[in-house]
Amino acid sequence: MQKIFDSHLHLWNLEEVSISWVNNHKKLHQNYDYLKAKKEYEDFEFLGAMYVETNSDDKDKEALFALKLKKLYGILLCLADLKYKEELCAFREVMHTSVKGAKRLFEPDFKELLQVLTNSNIVFEACLKNEELDMLKKFLSENPNLKIVLNHMGSPKITHFNEYKKDLEALKNFPNLWIKLSAPDDFSLQSPKEFIFELFSFLKYHFNEDKFLFGSNYPVSNLSPKTWANLITESKVFKNLDFIFYKNAYKIYKGG
Repeated sequence: MQKIFDSHLHLWNLEEVSISWVNNHKKLHQNYDYLKAKKEYEDFEFLGAMYVETNSDDKDKEALFALKLKKLYGILLCLADLKYKEELCAFREVMHTSVKGAKRLFEPDFKELLQVLTNSNIVFEACLKNEELDMLKKFLSENPNLKIVLNHMGSPKITHFNEYKKDLEALKNFPNLWIKLSAPDDFSLQSPKEFIFELFSFLKYHFNEDKFLFGSNYPVSNLSPKTWANLITESKVFKNLDFIFYKNAYKIYKGG
């Protein structure tokens, strides 16, 4: 049975933390707890997960909610502020839905925040639009000591795949960049399997297998964790599945 660690799990209790953006999504407008998520991995040896911030309406309430989950289940934390930085493995500020977008990466106050991340050995989770990936080369050059994980593989679009490939190829020589194989929000059962496998093959060609880590993006993804994990396996692109499914995440987030 394949061991698996989910490095991109979203959980919430809407009575405890308000998340306005889920109001327009019928499937998401309900509570998602850790035990419910764990059931998605009945066909795997589930090792645990990292809670990733949910772009909630109140960062502090969300932090307290996440800290409670950490205490109960021993999960790792990726939050949207550094008030509890001693408890964090990673930090993420949503940019792909903000007005400023990736330009936020270069603002003075954000650069100060990045310095704290570097000094504290906290991973920065980069969540950008496909069309903003060209900014990452400059960002990586300016932050050579910061550990950076590109969420959702950079949210590739089949309609912009050539531009995506050009942008990602330009990033292959940065030693502190990892690619999270977390399902993009718009991938679904209708997404061409051939495109997904071609995407995996392209990434594998340019990056070593110690640069990839699995994440489900549950429950935001339209693909179940099992379906997404099976697609990674079925592609036969990656040779060392233990690296992909848990060992790389342990190394990045736990230092082991």
